Amino acid sequence: MSVTVSEIRAGLAANLATITGTQIVSYQLSNPTTPSIAVFPAGVDYNQAMARGLDKWTFTVQAIVSASVDQNGQQLLDSYLAPTGSTSIRAALESDRTLGGKVQNVQVTRVSGYTLFGDTPPVLGAEWTVEVWATAL
Repeated sequence: MSVTVSEIRAGLAANLATITGTQIVSYQLSNPTTPSIAVFPAGVDYNQAMARGLDKWTFTVQAIVSASVDQNGQQLLDSYLAPTGSTSIRAALESDRTLGGKVQNVQVTRVSGYTLFGDTPPVLGAEWTVEVWATAL
């Protein structure tokens, strides 16, 4: 059974919902409230198994925090960047690697360093690359 992009986004957002005190959205918002974590598709590699058996989806998970409170925002972002712990984005994303049985595997493969996003006012953030292997048929 194949899975839709919307179902994958919703599953990744559900995994992230264990991080409390943060707005979790499965779609990018034009004016998000910080702190916020959004999920969006970054690409797909079709035909990863014979007879269209498997696709590899890549998603970007973007976390943003306030840049106006220098130390507090950076400390929160540090906790998101941690490989483990209750506020670790990596640990949350990989907490259910099948997204409730909808996909074969979820794996976080990298995270960017700190980045400023926007300009009025800018927010501080980072982006995680997530690979999702899903049945294509």
